[in-house]
Amino acid sequence: MPIPTGSSDESNKPAAALLKRIDIGLTTGIIAVLIAFLSLLVARAQTSMALEAQKASVLPIIDIDLGYENATDRSNSAFVVRLNNVGAGIAHIQKVVPVQNGKPVEEVSVFENAIMNGRMRSNIAAPMVTHAAGFLRAGDSVEPRRYRMGAAGSELGAYLRGEYGTPLDGLDLEVCYCSVFEDCWTVKYLDRKLPTPVNNCGIKDAPVDYFQTYIDQTAAKRLKP
Repeated sequence: MPIPTGSSDESNKPAAALLKRIDIGLTTGIIAVLIAFLSLLVARAQTSMALEAQKASVLPIIDIDLGYENATDRSNSAFVVRLNNVGAGIAHIQKVVPVQNGKPVEEVSVFENAIMNGRMRSNIAAPMVTHAAGFLRAGDSVEPRRYRMGAAGSELGAYLRGEYGTPLDGLDLEVCYCSVFEDCWTVKYLDRKLPTPVNNCGIKDAPVDYFQTYIDQTAAKRLKP
């Protein structure tokens, strides 16, 4: 039996219209997903930028002073260890370790031998001391050690000229500190470089502060009979 002319075209029209609607809907859905994904990326980028701006606004930077000041002025000459927070936020100083030739200086007597000769040590007054670890506000400084030369200043010039050996031979100071966001850095006096980012300072509970250890060693020595 012959098929009526045009019957095939008429039967395909609903299917073609349905497919067209499906294509439009699928395309619209894909575009919506892409727009949502791009919006998410933009939101994440904005959040990241805002966080970085917050971190920059409270970024601590520790600068180290280590050595003799006013060396030519006997009455005011002093050996000073000073940590300066020259950044914009609070620094949580967690680790402070004097190092000589790559090895930690664990004894206060070894530290003093590294910064002066024996005659200078015998003529010097007791140093002004404090701990180095803790929180240091932006713009503030802490001096864990200050030795005023006084009578020992008469030999300071010769000492610094190397007449008794290399002055401050290999002495360095390593400091690790963190921001309020718990981003951490290490800095060394002799490196003269920008602080190096680290994952953490390796501290679980108590900080590592050799200058506090020196205070404890001196106190224990005075208590010995």
